[in-house]
Amino acid sequence: MSNYVICTDSACDISDELLAEWGVPYRHLTFRFNGENTEYTGLTMDIRDFYAKMREGGIAKTAAVNVETFSNMFEEILKEGKDVLYLGFSSGLSTTYNSARLAAMSLAEKYPERKIRVVDTLCASAGGGLMVYLALREQKKGASLDEVADFAEKKKMQLCHWFTVDDLVYLKRGGRVSATTAVVGNILQFKPILHVDNEGRLVKVGIARGRRKSLEMIADKFG
Repeated sequence: MSNYVICTDSACDISDELLAEWGVPYRHLTFRFNGENTEYTGLTMDIRDFYAKMREGGIAKTAAVNVETFSNMFEEILKEGKDVLYLGFSSGLSTTYNSARLAAMSLAEKYPERKIRVVDTLCASAGGGLMVYLALREQKKGASLDEVADFAEKKKMQLCHWFTVDDLVYLKRGGRVSATTAVVGNILQFKPILHVDNEGRLVKVGIARGRRKSLEMIADKFG
């Protein structure tokens, strides 16, 4: 049986059920709507309610997983006599990875006999989920914690994130495009082609007119 546990965060966009089946502990990033005091996770608000609020003009703002939350998750594993490998959300998009790094540094002093490695995957969403899946596959082959961590460090530079969005309003709210660009772009049906660069940041790499054209541009990248 493996003596280490691979864990992650909810930004990998793998369902709670599948992560449980895989035996992967994780912690949720949280979000609030329009300055509400209530802090939600993907477990406490139904996805249909989330999108209903968005359609009504609600603005959801996310928050990173904090150091204490990661410390508690890691320590649960360490107390079982196992080591920890955390595969985290891109540091170019969130401070979540840094929270995990600080938690690991603190626990290293308390559990000097155990090993904790945290990997900044430079990935988001399905890219992060793919990284977790690939790491688990290596673990099942018998790879050690360090071997899987090194594998992830190498593999993250080979994963490519290319996608488009149908509505520029949310990019405007996130500060990715100007208000004028969002209004004009939506009227003219401009669709940006987005990419996660080698530093894990979201960048615009192209633009197409119409949903079909934007998908064709992405498909061409795989041709």
